[in-house]
Amino acid sequence: MLKIHNTLTGIKEEFKPLDQNNVHMFVCGPTVFNYIHAGNARTFVFFDVVGRYLEFKGFELNYVQNITDIDDKIITRAHTEGKKTEEISLKYKTAFIEDMGVLKVTAVNNYALASEHIAEIIAQIKGLIEKGYAYIAPAIKATGADAVSAEGNNDVYFELSRYNKDFPNQYGTLSGQNLEELKESTRVEMEANKLNPHDFVLWKAQNYSYEPTNESPWGLGRPGWHIEDTAISEKYLGQQYDIHGGGQDLMFPHHEAEIAQQQALSGKVPFVKYWMHGGFLTTKSDKMSKSLGNFTTLRDLVARFSNHPAETIRLYFLSAHYRSPLAFDETLVNQASIAIDRIADFLARLSKASGEENPALDEILKLRADKFTASMDDDFNAPAGIASVFELIRALNPLITKNALSAGQAESIKTFFQTTVERILGIVPEPKEQSIPPEILELVEQREQHRTDQDWSKADSIRARIESSGYRIDDTPYGPLISTK
Repeated sequence: MLKIHNTLTGIKEEFKPLDQNNVHMFVCGPTVFNYIHAGNARTFVFFDVVGRYLEFKGFELNYVQNITDIDDKIITRAHTEGKKTEEISLKYKTAFIEDMGVLKVTAVNNYALASEHIAEIIAQIKGLIEKGYAYIAPAIKATGADAVSAEGNNDVYFELSRYNKDFPNQYGTLSGQNLEELKESTRVEMEANKLNPHDFVLWKAQNYSYEPTNESPWGLGRPGWHIEDTAISEKYLGQQYDIHGGGQDLMFPHHEAEIAQQQALSGKVPFVKYWMHGGFLTTKSDKMSKSLGNFTTLRDLVARFSNHPAETIRLYFLSAHYRSPLAFDETLVNQASIAIDRIADFLARLSKASGEENPALDEILKLRADKFTASMDDDFNAPAGIASVFELIRALNPLITKNALSAGQAESIKTFFQTTVERILGIVPEPKEQSIPPEILELVEQREQHRTDQDWSKADSIRARIESSGYRIDDTPYGPLISTK
């Protein structure tokens, strides 16, 4: 039974889709003004695992992710570089799709561009105005050489006080904010034409000639940030759906605004049944983000780990529970790389199995496979699932060394790795040619047994024999890794 920690309720809940076996999921995608950083990538990898696991469980998945290609940051970068905003957004949108391919992100059914959904966005804003939840405000005249006349162009704002009157105790519930104590977000602008500081923009009037614009009932302008997501999600997933995901930093104001918009428009509560939020990738001082200037791009990270980069980075991102922070530490990434090499070594050795049928294998494999799926059923606990995989490797390595598995049994183990571990986590590399002699591998297993028995003297003696034979042994959280010196 799959349970999900629901941010909206603060508890783990049994997962029951709104529409029987069909699951509708939306995850906030990138704003394409730069290459995505490693923190963004962690979020996207995790929700790829969510999607993969839902399909593994037999659900029919419709997974939509938006791409924000209309935004102030894109406009600012384009203006600074003397380029069109379309050039900037196309460059980094293309790079994002490429990056997702490199990371083996496969669960997303639809990447939806904000610029291709202007009609849906305008329709939602018109609906909110008609229902009395939004108001039109004459645009404030801009200044400067590139300023355009404000005549005929208007801003449109969502009126939060009206929403709170009709939907009491809704706004702020997701993020745990007290409405009376709300602090302004960096992405909520206080403009003189607002009725209330907490009202947020649905449509921005054109202010400068270099801004991209669309025609609307309110003059030339462009959509606000929050309305893009609800317009896209309603088109593809409906007015209510199962799962909405994103980083913890999006809870307020972005996700709160989404809830307010869609519930005001449809009158249906809750907008989304299960909200999921991933923890930050942290540096020594703070979360990793472009706004803080302390980010490492995913592309830089991939370049540093050329040996199995996709599997290494995915394992690193999944090494901490998704709701917990994960330190950006190259030592941890190196450990993940070693772990992937250990899986590759194991699969290569498995290919040489030619012994008799081992009656103990079924129980060994079932125990770890059950632990793996039980971990994933517990709020997608990937670290515990990964631990069960390496428990299996440790349990089977001595049998492989003794040639105590048949070729058929080896194939069943490979099938588990491909149809379960790889299908869900995406961390299984291609097997590499095994060059470590069987006698050295036998010594490694003997040493592991002595370490288990806490007979450190014998374990150190065997290490010395291994190293004197020209091999190096590295003890990692995932088990020993053998390599030539």
